[in-house]
Amino acid sequence: MRRRDNVSPHSNEALVLATSSLQGERRVAIVRLVVVLMMSVSQVFIAWGGGKTYSPPLDGLRLQIIGAYVFFSIVAIIVLLFQRPEPQRARWLPVPTALADTCFFSFMAWHTWRLSGEFDAGMLCASLGMVLAFSVVRYSWWHVLLSTVLSSAAYALLAWMTGHGSVARVSFVLICYAALGALIALTNSDVGGMFLNLRRRDGLSRFLPKQVVERVMQLGDASLQPVQRDVTILFSDIRDFTALSEALDPGEVLAFLDDYFGHMAHIVMAHHGIVNKFLGDGMLACWGVPDAREDHAELALRAALDMRAKLEDINAQRILRGLSPLRIGIGLHTGMVAAGMLGGAEQHEYTVIGDAVNLASRVEGLTKSHGVDILVSERTWMMGGGHFMGERLGEAQVKGRRESVVLYSLLGPRTAETPEPVLRAATGT
Repeated sequence: MRRRDNVSPHSNEALVLATSSLQGERRVAIVRLVVVLMMSVSQVFIAWGGGKTYSPPLDGLRLQIIGAYVFFSIVAIIVLLFQRPEPQRARWLPVPTALADTCFFSFMAWHTWRLSGEFDAGMLCASLGMVLAFSVVRYSWWHVLLSTVLSSAAYALLAWMTGHGSVARVSFVLICYAALGALIALTNSDVGGMFLNLRRRDGLSRFLPKQVVERVMQLGDASLQPVQRDVTILFSDIRDFTALSEALDPGEVLAFLDDYFGHMAHIVMAHHGIVNKFLGDGMLACWGVPDAREDHAELALRAALDMRAKLEDINAQRILRGLSPLRIGIGLHTGMVAAGMLGGAEQHEYTVIGDAVNLASRVEGLTKSHGVDILVSERTWMMGGGHFMGERLGEAQVKGRRESVVLYSLLGPRTAETPEPVLRAATGT
């Protein structure tokens, strides 16, 4: 299985980060507009109500710049609401907004000083610190670096131009900005990494057992690369499901399957197998991938027996509720398959492909004609049947295959009290 050229292993992670970045920019856009309005209130109405004269001059240029910044804030909100997350756009989207924010607050401080001779270093320090704080919602460390450099450069330049602030005072502010930027960058990196790991772990846990998920998380994508390997495949199917589902509404059908597959999938993963997919009322599971195991056939056989036992528990509950018992068929076969991730960036899954998969499905279909619930191919029986009791049922022809298949019925685990004739039949001797 060859990965498509336009799909990279990290494409989904990049899309998740781009989505987070877009959501962050939307929050920044809203906060920006609210801050401008609140600053206007604090500098005009609150100051006036407190009996103080409004020191910043309200000349035409200042009003134009404020109006342009408000207009920019409104347009940014509208544009971002209709944006779709794209990794390439997420890299440059914060750049113009960071430049606009820094330039606006720096111009306000410089323009006030130029006309009135007053320079409020505290207000400038606070406003540029807020611009730096906006980078909290930006996942890339260089976005944080950009905001840190812009805020530091703007403060140092204005302090030098206005002649306010000693070298010691300016350097103190720059050190604080650098520390804040470093803390934001490290925190964003840790939070982003934890978020991606949680998303990845959740996705892997849907089709891999916990032990394998932990190994994949440690080894990375290489452990899910395409391989050709000898595995054991299990197909299961609910008998007469069509007639059963006709008596239920769609919601009840889905609720029933969700409960049933929940139990069966738990059994598969408890025996170190993976649930590859659900096929209507059927389930495909396999052992031996992505983690190679020598005992994959034995594990699959034990899982099949536990599925039988769980069905008995389910049927006991159904009978108490006045419902008809369920019947299932299980087929197992061992053979070579190609295993790996299949699909594109939008949707993909770990799957197995090969003749062994098809044959396992055919073996399951033969459970009806043989009147048993679990059928095992000879290859699977030879690899793991020494630990189980069973009966050799003979050869059978399957559709699409010239050679006949030797089948065994699975009765139960082998014990010390197992009679010798049954053991001889089970091992095919």
